[in-house]
Amino acid sequence: MTKEVWTDYSQPFGTIGPLMTVGEILEKNIDAGYNAYDEYTNAALQKFARYASDFLSNPHPRLGRDGSVCPFVPEALTKGLLRIAASQVVAVDEIENEMARMLAVFSQMKPVMSFNDRTGDWIYKAIIIALPGIQDEGEINMIGQLQKRLKPDFIQEGFMIGEFYPGCPEPGLHNRMFRPLDTPVPALAIRHITKYDAPFMLGSDKCLEAYFSIFGDEGRRRIRQLLERTGCTRSRKQPCSIVLPYETEGNDYVGCSSERTC
Repeated sequence: MTKEVWTDYSQPFGTIGPLMTVGEILEKNIDAGYNAYDEYTNAALQKFARYASDFLSNPHPRLGRDGSVCPFVPEALTKGLLRIAASQVVAVDEIENEMARMLAVFSQMKPVMSFNDRTGDWIYKAIIIALPGIQDEGEINMIGQLQKRLKPDFIQEGFMIGEFYPGCPEPGLHNRMFRPLDTPVPALAIRHITKYDAPFMLGSDKCLEAYFSIFGDEGRRRIRQLLERTGCTRSRKQPCSIVLPYETEGNDYVGCSSERTC
């Protein structure tokens, strides 16, 4: 991984604009770099910031459980650890290069990950790269394809990559008719992997292998429990649709969306 340092988040980083907290975007904070973006991009950032603050941080009648849509986001917003930037690139190879650069940036951002500290603030750290230049259907569908292709490599490094775009079909864990990743602006996100991400490994042998390499026997136990609980017999030739249960241990959560097959 190439080590690059973004020393001032209020300044652009290559083709990526200033990296701001959700609060800074909603406040239109000039000192944080808000004015570095054009009017169209700022409008897109406002939409995504409101998606995080108003949708992900709150309950929803179709969610299928109590609590906010994503249990990590309220604390991430409070601590200022969820940051959003925008890029106007639309070519797949350029986006892939940008995510590789941001992965290096993310790995050095404080707080730094420690698997020995499961309650550390690193759990709440996330970067979202909004891609408002992606507008036609073919480009939008490419976001989901790119996320799935990059996901095993990200997991191998100890990270997760998330997808958001208009019409994203990924269902919620408790209600498969709920679409929490259907957003007005396409985006990709980076965060640290946790052992509670077991449900998101079931769609790929490569993801499972990477997950096991990080979490070892505990990871295998969690996957086994998931398969037993859902009554799913995993097979490469016969994928099955499953509804994964929401799992908590203290204040730690699995997440807010699931893979569609196992």
